Amino acid sequence: MTAARIYRSPAKINWYLRVLGARPDGYHEIETVFQELDLCDELAVEPTSEDRCIVTGLPPGIDPADNLITRAHALLRQECGSAVGGVRIHVTKRIPAAGGLGGGSSNAAATLKAVNDAYGLGLSATELETLGARLGSDIPFFIRGGCAIGTGRGEHLAPIAAALRAQLLLVIPPEPMPTAESYRLLDATPNRPPAGPLEHVVTALESGDEAALARAIHNDFDIIAETKAWYQAIRATLSAAGASRIFLCGSGSTVASFFGPDLSLESVLPTWVTCRVRFVPARAVPFSQQRGK
Repeated sequence: MTAARIYRSPAKINWYLRVLGARPDGYHEIETVFQELDLCDELAVEPTSEDRCIVTGLPPGIDPADNLITRAHALLRQECGSAVGGVRIHVTKRIPAAGGLGGGSSNAAATLKAVNDAYGLGLSATELETLGARLGSDIPFFIRGGCAIGTGRGEHLAPIAAALRAQLLLVIPPEPMPTAESYRLLDATPNRPPAGPLEHVVTALESGDEAALARAIHNDFDIIAETKAWYQAIRATLSAAGASRIFLCGSGSTVASFFGPDLSLESVLPTWVTCRVRFVPARAVPFSQQRGK
């Protein structure tokens, strides 16, 4: 029996996320900067004689027979036919669900890579990105990883040679922000705060200037989160603890802050325990490590 091969399935944040408007196909046109984190799920993948994709380890509420992992396998079978056999995939989940960190999309991307390897399909990364875009807008980014500008609905990518080695603190609140609802609320919100130039984010990342990046970070969905009591409480607590910049991850609800020596976790943890908030340390993956993947 072939031993299972382990695939990393990283989380992401968005240093910049601007929603330009709704599209006729039901998606939204966006301008964003994706950043891979060292916080990862793991997928243990092995070929099987059973003619299907068997998934274990998923959290409650996700159908093991119908999810982005099984859809990724089904898409490759649709494209490559009988060359794609069955697989057994066990997921070790570390990325919180429904928090704007892209865990489901990342799992799908890892599945596309794993099945391509397991059955010698010979598909290039570009071909996998094109297939991934049919399943989800940010799946192409997880095929590529690293740090990248995303345009269109997020599937058109331009890499950034990020030099930043930022330590981050991810705060996971007890309430989700469903993506579709967040976009609906944003569409109905007039007079959004203006976004600074995306180029300022890129320059700060390439130079490794954390202070400049903190000034340039922008997320249109902040205006939606600001109406939530939990978001106000997290911001107030982190600010009091010395966080230099606090921002929403993707369309929410995870909140991120720079995690430096001035952030006093001892003063924050008691508050998190009482309001059922979780924290996860993470690190932006620098370009030098991205190239070695």
